[in-house]
Amino acid sequence: MAKSIVIALGGGGVRGIAHLGAVQCLLDNEYEINGIAGTSAGGMFGAPLAAQVPSREILAAVIHFFKSPDFRRASTDSASLVGTTGIEHVLAKFIEGKTFKDLPISFSVTAVSLKTGEEVVINEGDVMKAVLATIAIPGVFPTMGEDVLVDGGVLDPIPVEPARALNPSLPVVAVVLHTKPADFSPLQSSAVVIDQIPEAIVDRLTRTRLGESLRNMNVGVELGSDRLTELNLEISKPDVIVRPIVGHYGTLQKVDPTKLFDEGYRAMEEQLPALADALSFVKRIRRISKYTTAKTE
Repeated sequence: MAKSIVIALGGGGVRGIAHLGAVQCLLDNEYEINGIAGTSAGGMFGAPLAAQVPSREILAAVIHFFKSPDFRRASTDSASLVGTTGIEHVLAKFIEGKTFKDLPISFSVTAVSLKTGEEVVINEGDVMKAVLATIAIPGVFPTMGEDVLVDGGVLDPIPVEPARALNPSLPVVAVVLHTKPADFSPLQSSAVVIDQIPEAIVDRLTRTRLGESLRNMNVGVELGSDRLTELNLEISKPDVIVRPIVGHYGTLQKVDPTKLFDEGYRAMEEQLPALADALSFVKRIRRISKYTTAKTE
């Protein structure tokens, strides 16, 4: 029997590079990815993966981007701290002009409407527009469309249910990006780091009361997001949870992409026995009974 799975890729900014390593590990071990659901960074990296672009090719594009990160705003952007011009340029090579129907692997992303306060699952239409909606960190990146769509991680940091909806009979592998080193203090967390802001200004800001308050606000938001992630995992119960140790990286921090890729690979490799167990006949029957039946009712 084919080793088919669906994957749920969580949010986390640059930490999402670890998704590439996790997927590469799955492919190296002859798993067939039947569907991908992504939130925020998970949607951004999930889109080219759903287009069956090799993960190492995506990694090479990320490495090139980090040589000269580009977060310029376009004149048509809504109010935001920075823009997505550079990100769009990188993604265009892989998904420009594609619709969800064009993707070889079933794919969906989540966003949140600031107009309604509800989660929106996007699985049709233009893939690039959907990605820009799911990565729209409120206040940092531009919102999208008339529904004022922002980052799906606001309500659902790890899209287990959207992944399961792609094929309820298959095990869901959830890749979670907030796990930090054991000796890491929340106060060591990096705020949103953007290289276009001169280092001298950033350094001066961090030494002020305003800088300290912004750091504390960031830590509080991060702690809340981490707890929301764990609560959602308890409710949605993915079959396998993969936890790369990348939570200590800042959302837009300039990083060594290869390190995150390798950590994603290591974390997935660690969970291969659990994934093999999730594919057992008994657990497959349980999934079909529980989720397929619920979907048809």
